[in-house]
Amino acid sequence: MKIDKIVLEKSAEALLERAGDCFDLAASQHKMAEKQHEDATRQFENANKQQVIAAGQHADAYRLSAKADKLDALGHALEASAVEIKGDTLVVQRGAG
Repeated sequence: MKIDKIVLEKSAEALLERAGDCFDLAASQHKMAEKQHEDATRQFENANKQQVIAAGQHADAYRLSAKADKLDALGHALEASAVEIKGDTLVVQRGAG
């Protein structure tokens, strides 16, 4: 009987040691998961900032395109005025096409 008790005690000690290893590993993995959550949060924040920047760039591009359209229209108007002034003289139109 005494040998059985010693064997059981050693088995229990081994199990407790393994349980301790599991707890240590779990704590380490919890710390890693928390760090990963923090990194993911920062990535979301950076992505949100990039979306705001991109939206601003799109707005700037739309404004620039509108200004370019106005310049095209002005160029055509100036060209038309030049043709009218020149009358029958040949004027090469740059904006055509």
